[in-house]
Amino acid sequence: MDSVKLNQIGVACLIAALAVGAGWGIAHTAVPEPLPARPGVAIPHPVAPSGASIDDLVAKASVDKGRAIAERQCAMCHSLAPGGPSIIGPNLFGVTGTHIGDIPGYDFSDALRAHKDETWTSTTLSNWLKGPADYAPGTKMSFPGIASDTDRADVIAYLRSLQPETP
Repeated sequence: MDSVKLNQIGVACLIAALAVGAGWGIAHTAVPEPLPARPGVAIPHPVAPSGASIDDLVAKASVDKGRAIAERQCAMCHSLAPGGPSIIGPNLFGVTGTHIGDIPGYDFSDALRAHKDETWTSTTLSNWLKGPADYAPGTKMSFPGIASDTDRADVIAYLRSLQPETP
């Protein structure tokens, strides 16, 4: 067998493989696979004990887990460093215990300014983090919220750890 015959066989195999691949791609584009009605494996979510207050959950919360959640979900829009700049949202360092919508250098929405007489306690932070649009309809913050009570408690514990040093 000479090299011309080997090249012809190689090209024929290549064309056949390309035809099968193109046919598979066209078939999956034309008839997409439906998503299952429910997942095959149930993934348990941490559930807070029923009747537990957010203060009880924060007392048992993990600052390290809260830091990880905040870095993943908050740090895109908020600074968490002392004296950090306002990015899309205000700097959150030392926010606990302050009046809502009262961070110098940041222009809050009217929805949050309506809560200016309240302070950021564990309860108000939990309500805010659960669903900002539910807590303050019309807020500029488009974050969907954190559904898990334990995750919210971890974030609140982390935010409470970010307090300025007192002399």
